[in-house]
Amino acid sequence: MGIFVANHSSHMDIPAMFLASPVPLYFIAKKELSKVPFMGWYMRLVGMIFIDRSDKDKAYQSIAKAGELIKKGRTVMTFPEGTRSKDGKLGSFKRGSFILAKEAKIPIFPVGIKGSYEIIQPGKFKIKSGTIEVIFGEAIFPETYANLSVEELAALCKSKVQELISDIKG
Repeated sequence: MGIFVANHSSHMDIPAMFLASPVPLYFIAKKELSKVPFMGWYMRLVGMIFIDRSDKDKAYQSIAKAGELIKKGRTVMTFPEGTRSKDGKLGSFKRGSFILAKEAKIPIFPVGIKGSYEIIQPGKFKIKSGTIEVIFGEAIFPETYANLSVEELAALCKSKVQELISDIKG
């Protein structure tokens, strides 16, 4: 199907995406999460893709694996900021998702998530009540970005995610 790229403000983003997504999702996650008891085991069991960010070759192999899964009909979810936002603002997008999209000619679906940062902030344990809203943008198809560099494609997608976040009332 494609790659969903979204902002990442809180641990609540993942359950929000599972609930809001119209299709089953497979996440690309940092390999360190695979070692977390129960959560890591579950993630492995259901086929999540782990990426070793400290080893460029292994990271590229993980990206290639994600491309193969997408071509078989899966939708892969990424948070291209690479980590949760410390201040709730959209950070810079790393290149991995966009290298994959360009090389494998896979559509990218920008996604905006709003409200999760207010519910639980990084480093905090108190969960507040609130509403998380998720909005899905229109696909950006390979032929649309063929002339863009990976960095330009990442910047375009970041601007689309920012627009989606801004479009959410509240």
